[in-house]
Amino acid sequence: MLAEIRHREGVIVIRPTGRMIGAANVEIRQQIHEELEEHFDSPKVIFNLEEVTRMDSSGLGTLVSVHVTITRKGGRTALVNAGAHIRNLLVLGRLATVFENYDSEEEAILELSADKSEDS
Repeated sequence: MLAEIRHREGVIVIRPTGRMIGAANVEIRQQIHEELEEHFDSPKVIFNLEEVTRMDSSGLGTLVSVHVTITRKGGRTALVNAGAHIRNLLVLGRLATVFENYDSEEEAILELSADKSEDS
């Protein structure tokens, strides 16, 4: 599984598709970390989970791994379009408050890009 990665208004938008389970997460984690190597200072990253049909604990591990990398660089991580199954996993994993959550990609971009302009 690979994710679509694009940039909007200074924010990296990661849009995985399909199932974030098992070994598929190794590939997506590598892809995301390669993208983050190019962003040294305070990256702002949104995971748009609209096209994720299933996630297990290794999928959560991928999200947490990326979150830790971004936090160490002084950045922020947000989730959008997390379905009920993913929200339940976040609650069960006690991760519900780790990620900023937004109802839409546009709302998250507006919030994260506003933060970027305040940092300048």
